[in-house]
Amino acid sequence: MKKTIYLYKSGELIRKDYSLELKTKEEDIYIPIEQVNLIVCFGDITLNKRVLSLLNSYSVTMIFYNFYGTYIGRFTPKKYSDGKIIVNQVHAYDGELRLYISKRMIESESRNVLSFIKYYNKKQSGFEQEIQDIEQLIQYIDLAESVEQLMLVEARIKKEYYSCFDSVIKNKDFVFVNRGINPPLNEVNSLLSYGYALLYADVLSDIDRSPLLPQISFIHSLSKESDSLHFDIADILKPIFIDRMVIRMINRNQFNISHFEKKKGGVYLNKEGIKIYLHEYEEFMKKSVKI
Repeated sequence: MKKTIYLYKSGELIRKDYSLELKTKEEDIYIPIEQVNLIVCFGDITLNKRVLSLLNSYSVTMIFYNFYGTYIGRFTPKKYSDGKIIVNQVHAYDGELRLYISKRMIESESRNVLSFIKYYNKKQSGFEQEIQDIEQLIQYIDLAESVEQLMLVEARIKKEYYSCFDSVIKNKDFVFVNRGINPPLNEVNSLLSYGYALLYADVLSDIDRSPLLPQISFIHSLSKESDSLHFDIADILKPIFIDRMVIRMINRNQFNISHFEKKKGGVYLNKEGIKIYLHEYEEFMKKSVKI
């Protein structure tokens, strides 16, 4: 199984023989290109076209974030798309078919949200009302007559969902309150946002290796991002991957306040916190989750 490489140190990425090496002030880091399908850069990296040529040869995507997890851009290897699939994807964006696909995506996301809450309800109970409310809201998905109406239903489901978080968090040093981004205003939001950024990168990399166009999405089409299909897909996976992992790590006291720093008006993981997070994320993503 090929893996994702995360580069936090700044330096020069060079081609060495038929692989890669990151030359930093402290050390040289060897990257076996045959074992990699995605490189995620959080540090300041310089590279040349010889590196890009090698990435292209091995179909490796390279995604660039700033240190705080804000997406900057990416290099995607050249791919030979199937014209028939592109035509079908464009056709699916138009009219009733787009609405149908959007409904099935949001229904899948909502079922995963429900699964998350039911799991914690079995452990401690107290979420019967939220479960009932979400089950009722799910019934409105098929009644929506537009994507905009559908997104309003999704927003109401997420409001009910996030209202459970402070009850399932058992570490008194961590308080969620509500979902806040750009910037994350507390430690729980910081952990969620960081995990979502990693998940976006993985999903976008998979789309780049498929015949699909990441620019043509079904729900997030009004997003400011030119590539938005990965947001549609990642939203389905967030509750069972990132949310579950974050709550578990907090409740196991794997994080404490010393793993965060306040910058630019928000709360962010520091280097030690990032190291803990990435180790857990990589281990978690190796597992199979039964849905």
